[in-house]
Amino acid sequence: MRNFSKLIFIVILFSSTAKSQTLVYRDTIPVFETGTRLDNPWAGGINFSNFSAIDLNSDGKKDIVTFDKMSPSGYGKLRAYLNVGTVGHAKYKHAPEYEKQIPKVEDWALFLDYNNDNKVDLFTYTIGGIKVFKNTSTGTSLNFTLAKNILFSNYNPGGLPNMSNIYCNSIALPGLADIDGDGDLDILTYSVFGIKMEYHKNKSMELYGVPDSLKYELADDCWGDIQENTCTVYLEQCPYPKMYQSIINSETAKVLHAGSCIMCFDRDGDGDQDAILGDVACSDVSYVENTGSSSNAHISDTTKLYPNYPLKSSINRIKINSYPCTYYLDVDNDSFKDLLASPNTVAGAENYQSVWYYKNVSTTPTVNFSFQKKNFLQDGMIELGEGSYPVLFDADADGKKDLIIGNVGYYNGSTNVSKLAHYRNIGTSTSPSFSLITRDYQGISAYNLFCVAPTFGDIDGDGDKDLIIGQNNGQLAYFVNTGSASGTAMFITPPITFYQGIDVGSYAYPQLYDLDKNGKLDLIIGNINGKLSYYKNIGTVTSPSFTLITSALGNVNVKIGSAISGYSTPFLYDDFGVTNLIVGSEFGNLYYYNNIDGNLAGNFNRVDTNLFKINEGVRCSPFYEDITSDGKRDLFIGNYAGGLTFYNSTNVNGVGINELQNSIDASIYPNPSHDFITVNINTNVIENLKISIVDVLGKEIYKGTSFNKTINIDVSSYATGIYIISILNQNGKSLYNSKFIVD
Repeated sequence: MRNFSKLIFIVILFSSTAKSQTLVYRDTIPVFETGTRLDNPWAGGINFSNFSAIDLNSDGKKDIVTFDKMSPSGYGKLRAYLNVGTVGHAKYKHAPEYEKQIPKVEDWALFLDYNNDNKVDLFTYTIGGIKVFKNTSTGTSLNFTLAKNILFSNYNPGGLPNMSNIYCNSIALPGLADIDGDGDLDILTYSVFGIKMEYHKNKSMELYGVPDSLKYELADDCWGDIQENTCTVYLEQCPYPKMYQSIINSETAKVLHAGSCIMCFDRDGDGDQDAILGDVACSDVSYVENTGSSSNAHISDTTKLYPNYPLKSSINRIKINSYPCTYYLDVDNDSFKDLLASPNTVAGAENYQSVWYYKNVSTTPTVNFSFQKKNFLQDGMIELGEGSYPVLFDADADGKKDLIIGNVGYYNGSTNVSKLAHYRNIGTSTSPSFSLITRDYQGISAYNLFCVAPTFGDIDGDGDKDLIIGQNNGQLAYFVNTGSASGTAMFITPPITFYQGIDVGSYAYPQLYDLDKNGKLDLIIGNINGKLSYYKNIGTVTSPSFTLITSALGNVNVKIGSAISGYSTPFLYDDFGVTNLIVGSEFGNLYYYNNIDGNLAGNFNRVDTNLFKINEGVRCSPFYEDITSDGKRDLFIGNYAGGLTFYNSTNVNGVGINELQNSIDASIYPNPSHDFITVNINTNVIENLKISIVDVLGKEIYKGTSFNKTINIDVSSYATGIYIISILNQNGKSLYNSKFIVD
């Protein structure tokens, strides 16, 4: 009985821990642009995305999941959109509740049904190749189970088997399709050093009569008889027989192929697969026409003017500045697959209008793509190109807080142009609503500042708030407000650049805040290294003078492990006279600190490394202030995809999602199990974690520590029954708790 009581105590303790922090709810505030209400204003933006069709809620309609590379870190973001359109009409609703039900992935993600069970599975990058998760969803419960850590192929099918990984690098996308028409999913990919496509045939149907084995062999090492290099497709490149061309083309003659994407589809309805190819160094795609057969592909024609084929017109062709990739899915519910194109790179590419939509207007097995728009999904959300740094500021002195949002920039064909966007609050003080007034508030783009992160405060004592902007060079620009406290803010004079000689290295994210509580605003500045610099105002109320006190305020550091950057974005706030701190980070976690007042020379207390269990994508930027005038702070989060998300502390609209269940996001699979369980931690943590398993009597039968995000535990000796697994930090704080079953 004592042990059973102990178990009850553990469960109660877990529940109490989960409720100890203030709840925030994903919510919505109406947002308008050019008089039209946005469908998904707080969806978070899109930069450089993969697109796949998947029925998320088992309603028989194909929804969309995107994987956005977002930034150079390679750490992207999955976003889900429910299909709420009708036949012939594309309309989607952001559905974040499904995003945490999909395994964490990196670099790229494509969803296709490999076992023909009408549930699409997940193909994603792993070091050296392709990883596969099987869709094991039941009913409306979305679930995936790891099927293959990496896919292998027999590279010598005619002799002694030579098994090796099917190569695909982190910036490439393989062609996944039933190439030979036998009912299982084959793969096209480029070899490690090749400029030719390898065709890996799925042998599942031949060997087992079912399509679910994922067993491959190299069937053709020069699919289509073509080579692709320097943005050009070369025809008639591979003499027969085509296998083992290394005999003809020596290894030393092979050209390193940095990255390409392959989209397979049957354009002309003749039963074989044609393809669209994109390349990391190119602004065009190449369409290749297969006039061979499903078993013996032969490319006889190619064009860069797609989708205008066979006319080969340049009107509305796909031309995206860097590395365009294409995706084939039915967007508008008419049962004919359409075409989406988006950059697959994070360097020098479209970001504000980066999802090009071509509708398939054909009613036959052939396709006929007609251009529709360049901002599919993006036109329904706050979208600011790359990066978003939100602040609330009453720009027109009407007593309501407006949104001013800085960014890294809108891509203009050659570079990013940084601007401040102004969304005016056209609602009330208790029921806000925003409308876009301008994407270039106060015309600051004229001053050629880059990566603009704003903060407002009255630093010259004249009663109105001035503007300071952080830049990528680590310096600040100061704009004097020449308006008045009761009138619209006017920043009409050129800024003072390199303000007071302040330089924090790279990427300055400033906040004006009276840190020492002496009645004068100080400067706290985050930067690329993940730390905070504290510049104390030693001047007067009307004549500020900022001096560096420390470049490591409170020993705050949001850089994870061996990462080369941290991108700390601070938000200090007063909670009934007590200063608290939230810091955004490179990998999207929000860090929470207290023990600040009276301890400016000491170490702040890091309370949480994943506040509210929220991660809205890389280089997140929080702004935590009451927008509904209910006395409770609400949360705006910017991210590198150029959008925003909004969390309401009271869920007044009744549509929110409780984001706080455990302190970290993790999953246990398979569950039930009889041999091994895998603990997959989907949240970035920066310390060794303690793992504990107790049985139904409360007896601890396993304990250990791990820094890894994936942990395998042998449960083969456990008796059949229910167990509770707990993940704790080094101080014993409970981060995650879950039941699992041994059968």
